[in-house]
Amino acid sequence: MPPNVNVTTTTNQYLAPKWVDQILRDNYFFGKIMQKTKKWNGSQMLFPIKYQKGVASVAFNGFDLLPITQQPVSVDMTFYPTFVATNVALAGSDLSINSTPMQTMNLMKTMMESRAQDAADDIGNFLQGDGTSFGGKAPSGLANTIDNGTVASTYGGLARATYSGLNATVTASGGTISLVKVRTLWNNISDGSIIPDFIVTDYTTWGYFEQLQTSYQRNNQDFSPASRTVAQTAGYTEQRWDGMIISRDKKVTTGYFYMLNLGQTLDWYALKWWEGDRVSPKSKNVITNVYEDSMYAPGDAFTWTGMIKAYNQGTVNGFMILGGQLICTAALRNNVLTSITGV
Repeated sequence: MPPNVNVTTTTNQYLAPKWVDQILRDNYFFGKIMQKTKKWNGSQMLFPIKYQKGVASVAFNGFDLLPITQQPVSVDMTFYPTFVATNVALAGSDLSINSTPMQTMNLMKTMMESRAQDAADDIGNFLQGDGTSFGGKAPSGLANTIDNGTVASTYGGLARATYSGLNATVTASGGTISLVKVRTLWNNISDGSIIPDFIVTDYTTWGYFEQLQTSYQRNNQDFSPASRTVAQTAGYTEQRWDGMIISRDKKVTTGYFYMLNLGQTLDWYALKWWEGDRVSPKSKNVITNVYEDSMYAPGDAFTWTGMIKAYNQGTVNGFMILGGQLICTAALRNNVLTSITGV
């Protein structure tokens, strides 16, 4: 219960010097795709794709006539930049009060760090979406990129029904995940050294896959000669399959298991705002969330415009802006297993 008035009038209160985050959750794909971005260039970016073979080769002898025609085999995918803004608004009166000797945390710095993390979280939502929010001004996400025409009939300005390579492998699981299904998906999108290199799923499906793998190693035991104790190895802090780490993300749609080729086909093409400084979601004043890990806090994720003073109010407002687009140059090299509810 609160202390009596004699205590409260003679003892100052304690204010912890950090904000403890209780709202933002895992956002792994954002961190992964933003760790190694490519640069946006031009008013639009075109990627030529080969969508069919040319005139067929022929066997011949002597004076047989040979092919003399040409078959069109390529076409351009076209992508446009998008922009996402997160504002930081503060009243001058609040900043003035915070600047007194009783300050525990710097209000402006804390709010900027907090809003940078909000921006990362919101962009993580866009990266799982289908690019249709805000009237189609949002960046593309996995929903319309790793798709076979069910969500988006076109990609890169081209019809998926016409150009088969724009279609990812989307497989309804029938409710269950198995090692055979995962291997079948891998086989469908792999050719020689062109193979997927990244798996991401939701936490629930990650647990289902753990059940599959644990059953194959549940009896592995380490008998220590010194103490004759047994160290069990059932359960995982990290899962791997065929050399790939199986990552978890709270933003991935429940029951979705993505197998992606990030190294060769899927990138964020970053467009820096025309002025301002790079900022990161990493914070000194907001703790207990994933952005304490540098994996989730790329140093050049956003551009900070600086504070803009209002002309008729005692306030300031600034923006953290992310520009660019998520681009997949070969959707056929990626897949997703959907509707997983168990093993």
